[in-house]
Amino acid sequence: MISRSNIVDGSKPYIVEDRPMISRSSGDRVKILHLIQPGKEETGCLTCFYAPPSSPAILSHLLPCIDYPEYILREVHSSQYIYVRENSIEVNQPTIQPARSNSVVGDVLCCGHSASDLVVLDQVSVIYYDDLIMDEIRNDTRVCNPCQTFCCGGRGEEARLESTFCGGLCYRGRRGTRGGCCSCCSCLPICIPVGCPDCCCPCAARKTLYVENADAAVDIIVKARDNAKIRLNVMDR
Repeated sequence: MISRSNIVDGSKPYIVEDRPMISRSSGDRVKILHLIQPGKEETGCLTCFYAPPSSPAILSHLLPCIDYPEYILREVHSSQYIYVRENSIEVNQPTIQPARSNSVVGDVLCCGHSASDLVVLDQVSVIYYDDLIMDEIRNDTRVCNPCQTFCCGGRGEEARLESTFCGGLCYRGRRGTRGGCCSCCSCLPICIPVGCPDCCCPCAARKTLYVENADAAVDIIVKARDNAKIRLNVMDR
């Protein structure tokens, strides 16, 4: 049985006094202010054609001239979104994974996965405007991006969310007090050099959003963040 005190009244604002940024203007919904167009992934001039739908998925990894089947690329692109909400941004940057196997052979040889069929793996993240990763928001698109995209592929322009110190030479760690990158540093602050790649330093306070227009995305997110902090009287900590 649901307690009456736990039912949210949709006609009234939802206020969280201990952390105001979680608050909402309506109790049963989160208002979406803007929809930022995600960037489109391109593989570059080396890719000649799409792999056939029923071909082994490993072909797309072994041969640079073959891209994933067209159907799965359309599904990935359709699954991407960046919502600028009243108190946060919500981002889905999906990837591709093998589908489940429907045969005993697939279960044995591919650990329960299909050797040819692919599905979308959603990667949804919500970042509230009082998170330290929202300290700095800037256009971080690489130099000559159209040319590099044509030659080597790309995912669109880049909007970078990050929190740096020491004159921008280091990133703050996001898990410095609990559950650090490894058990030995779980109770210590983490300092990550700016040049450290994402794959080696997943705890760095940074996130890249691949968008169609980075300047417009940065402007929209900065204004939404600043307006939310003023409206909810949230001070930087």
